[in-house]
Amino acid sequence: MSSEILSVAIIGAGMSGLCMSIQLRKRGIDDFVILEKSAGVGGTWYDNTYPGACCDVPSVMYSYSFEPNPWWSRKYSPHNEIRAYFAHCADKYGLRPRLRLNTAVAEARFNETRGLWQITLESGELIEARALVSGLGQLNLPYTPEFEGADSFSGDSFHSARWNHDIDLTGKRVAIIGNAASALQFIPHVAREAAQVYVYQRSANYVVERNDRAYTAQEQRRFSRHPWWQKVHRLSTYLWGEAIFVGALLKRGLLRKLLERRCENYLARHISDPVLREKLTPDYPLGCKRLLVSDNYFQAFNRDNVELVTAPIQAMDSTGVISEDGRERPADVIIYGTGFRTTDMLSGVRFVGSDGRDLREAWRDGADAYRGVCVSGFPNFFMLYGPNTNLGSNSIIFMVERQVNYAVACIEKLLANGLSSLDINASVMRDYNVKMQRDLADTVWVASCDSWYKNDAGKVVNNWPHTTTRYWWHMREPDFSDFDMKG
Repeated sequence: MSSEILSVAIIGAGMSGLCMSIQLRKRGIDDFVILEKSAGVGGTWYDNTYPGACCDVPSVMYSYSFEPNPWWSRKYSPHNEIRAYFAHCADKYGLRPRLRLNTAVAEARFNETRGLWQITLESGELIEARALVSGLGQLNLPYTPEFEGADSFSGDSFHSARWNHDIDLTGKRVAIIGNAASALQFIPHVAREAAQVYVYQRSANYVVERNDRAYTAQEQRRFSRHPWWQKVHRLSTYLWGEAIFVGALLKRGLLRKLLERRCENYLARHISDPVLREKLTPDYPLGCKRLLVSDNYFQAFNRDNVELVTAPIQAMDSTGVISEDGRERPADVIIYGTGFRTTDMLSGVRFVGSDGRDLREAWRDGADAYRGVCVSGFPNFFMLYGPNTNLGSNSIIFMVERQVNYAVACIEKLLANGLSSLDINASVMRDYNVKMQRDLADTVWVASCDSWYKNDAGKVVNNWPHTTTRYWWHMREPDFSDFDMKG
């Protein structure tokens, strides 16, 4: 155990953990550590290396407001550029000395007597800190559904978030389970290599054209020499994202029908077969699931070597996948493009707060928090990209920057006043979340469709029900009358 008691321990070196670290340094708080289980920074952009991995938020918005990048190569950044951007931020802001890579956290437990968090690493080492920040987010635990006989499959299989680059797909028969945000990006690439591709679809997606393109050298130079030009570009992109929320994601969104028609027209332009087009047409309102963007997804289904399978999977055996229509389709490789365990939000870490309260138990009916950041019964603990802070439009980095500023203000209060405990009041948090669910009832996310925004009981635990502008106003500064303080 280290004898030093740190001011702050941060779990995760993705976009949230790095943002938190940078702002702590800017506020003069230097005694912190960043604990990262992977071998590099970037979080989900370090883990996800599948072919075609790309952000579906325009590059100009998928960057910190205080660290613009004039040199993005394209309108939508490929994953290697985003990963390099976060590595650049870690270097520029001097985070490397405070960063511990290949360091997984097993448990974090609050010691009420001493007023600090005791973080146990998987190695057995113990670290102590006055405040704890979780930068684990919502997209860190790959979800692989269980199918009867999956263990008997004799070929190779892997999840897209843990892509096995040692496997050459050339000439192989490939079964792809899932067809949402990640699969939509890698299916066209797999289709160009494999001899046969079977795409197992549970439900169709609304897809709009990405209209991606490369930035010209002239545009890059202009962004570099005249930063205000890129700020105008960023503002226009941001306002369009706000318009999408108001116009399409509220129940009475007047823009939804226009967007649905746009998606239908895009599908019709690329899929002429009426039977296939019907299979690729969603049967739920736009926005209920994540709206996807792509310039090459539908085109992949026009290839002779790609088959869309809509019959549910019944089982697997040593040679392939058996669907409920009675057909067995042989495969050499199975790729799971089945997303993440988004409603857990805890990764593999066990968090234990006051009175031995386990966060998993506290969230047994669904994850919730105060402003997405604080959880009652877990003093001196702050979450980034926590419950009800995800978006159906715009950039999550905008949301995280607001959360970081809020959490840093709380940590400054904790340290400056020598508090042993800063804990959101239970009734304040309860009232906040009652209102949260009431406001979510005005959004399309509560419509009848399965999505990663909801838990098994149908409670929307991931998304923020208003504009991001409203979240900015909501998070300007903490109201410390909302907290119970000791010390």
